[in-house]
Amino acid sequence: MSRLTSFFRITVLWAVSVAGILQLHGQRVVLNPQRYFPKTVPPGNYSGITWLGGHRYAVVSDKSPTAGFYLMTILTDSLTGEIKHARVDSFLTSHHPNRDEEGICFFPHSHTIFTSGEADNQVVEYDLHGHLTGRRLAVPDIFSSCYPNSSIESLTYNSKTRLFWMTSEQTLRPDGPQPTLENQKGNLLRLQCFNDSLQPVSQYWYQSDSLCCVNKVGRSLLGVSGLTALDDGHIVVLEREARITPSKIGSFVHVKLYAVRPSAQPESLAHPGGQPHPLHKRLLTEFTTRFNLTARSFANYEGICQGPRLADGSLLLLMVADSQDQYGGYLRDYFRTVVIRHER
Repeated sequence: MSRLTSFFRITVLWAVSVAGILQLHGQRVVLNPQRYFPKTVPPGNYSGITWLGGHRYAVVSDKSPTAGFYLMTILTDSLTGEIKHARVDSFLTSHHPNRDEEGICFFPHSHTIFTSGEADNQVVEYDLHGHLTGRRLAVPDIFSSCYPNSSIESLTYNSKTRLFWMTSEQTLRPDGPQPTLENQKGNLLRLQCFNDSLQPVSQYWYQSDSLCCVNKVGRSLLGVSGLTALDDGHIVVLEREARITPSKIGSFVHVKLYAVRPSAQPESLAHPGGQPHPLHKRLLTEFTTRFNLTARSFANYEGICQGPRLADGSLLLLMVADSQDQYGGYLRDYFRTVVIRHER
């Protein structure tokens, strides 16, 4: 997401967020307020997050001094899921150059961490001391045919299904053009699955929404910035549209969380020359953060993971935003939770 840096070079940025509750198929989805912790979470470019158990999380940055990941403690309320506190505990590194690391997941069977890099289109494994193990996912060559800075963005693993999932931020070159205000296309993405042996096993089409903005003055960035795989086989997909106007006032980030279930459909990747058949997706929730003159809650959410279940068994999802090192002193390293409750 380094392209967003160029968007924030002129004007002070302000924002306001809109939260909501949706009722869907026997589920109630609650979007909790976003929080930031300037005394305990230093300015960063936090682009991916994974839960390690308890209150422990690992977070990756696309601009950390060297390749590696942060260990964080994040406390959430066991009844509401709201974030009570967050702090950075340490940074663990291989001392190799940063790979524009965007996605991260915990592999509990070997107690290791995998991170995806946009710079090298690879997904590599670390031990919990930050040392590279030498293992990596066998990423298909097609993911190297990406547009600049639009490669592997999202990564997740689920210990119940024993599957990794990853995808690129935007459409790969062989699959079509990138979204623009002129073509009004969404991203046609390859949702790639890997087994515990780190080998690719299946691939599915995922079709994102198109840009919601109609004003052609300014810049827009549309992409999938996060995935989290659930125990029942569903995958939650974080779609994000960042819109920057010339004056900066009126700019926004619009986030949508969709659920897909690949196991409920045949492998949907079409043969070359055939028509794609994307996965069916269901909207869980959406929200917008905006710039105005009275609020500074703009948040570009880049990472998402499943957290601890709440006391009533509800599912907790936790998101982290990339503040571009708290650009200009006005952007903040926000965290936010979403709770999915089953109605009786």
